[in-house]
Amino acid sequence: MTLVRSTALGTVLVLGAASLSPLSAQMVERFDADPLTGQSRNVFTGEGDVAARFSFLADEPSHFPADHDGTLRVVYDTTLPTARISTFFGQVYSLGADFDFGAILTIRSDGLVADPNGFSQIAFGLWNDRTTGIDRTGFPSDSFDLIEFDYFPNVTPFGGPFLSPSVFGGNVADNAFFNFAFASAEVALPLDAPLLVQCHYDAARRLLNVTVNRHARALTFERIPEATVSVDLSRISPTFLVNVAGIAAYFEGFPSLHAVVDYDLLYVGPLPSPWCVINRRMPPAR
Repeated sequence: MTLVRSTALGTVLVLGAASLSPLSAQMVERFDADPLTGQSRNVFTGEGDVAARFSFLADEPSHFPADHDGTLRVVYDTTLPTARISTFFGQVYSLGADFDFGAILTIRSDGLVADPNGFSQIAFGLWNDRTTGIDRTGFPSDSFDLIEFDYFPNVTPFGGPFLSPSVFGGNVADNAFFNFAFASAEVALPLDAPLLVQCHYDAARRLLNVTVNRHARALTFERIPEATVSVDLSRISPTFLVNVAGIAAYFEGFPSLHAVVDYDLLYVGPLPSPWCVINRRMPPAR
């Protein structure tokens, strides 16, 4: 399977990193057409064994109001080779200006296996099409310039599950973990329910704020109080430079995680219409 991208555009984006303006980028992908064959609104690039990880289900019924039929199904299986897909969002983001991104996804209970002796994530995020390698779980890691939503469903002797977003800056000594920040909240996200993930970077405070919301009714999502994390990026140096948004499924070499996740939205910029989020007290997620 071949996915096409414009390498010329990639060159322009990387060279434009010196002029990091606060202009809003906007990329919205609703996965109502196949991104793996070039039929979707945005052009996606595949890396690794995409066919083993990603499939487009055209006949999947809509999962919530204003959703379209069709979904992108991703298999997170740590015994399979790493694969990821990504699309350009039209600008380069760094530590210097605010930005937002997120997704609507559904973690399916069917087939979910999270080994208590393992630790692996459901992941999507922003990265650099030139500098972010796919060996995210290795040490040394080559995944420089990466901002990632990470959810670890494993319940281990030290706790879990964990919502643990992570950020990797520019290259330091050829190991991404030498310029790295993360934070964690212990929370079990609901299964078989659409979840709206919102990620906001606050440049003035050097914080990446991540919240997870579950579908409430109609066009409304509501906050899961425990599913809120702020990552302190004050020690990230040099800065990250990211220009693509995508979904990544990693290899580890042993069966720490098997999860099937449906994606119905991936966005960069403000939360797209017509959905909104309310913040009210509600019972803990189960």
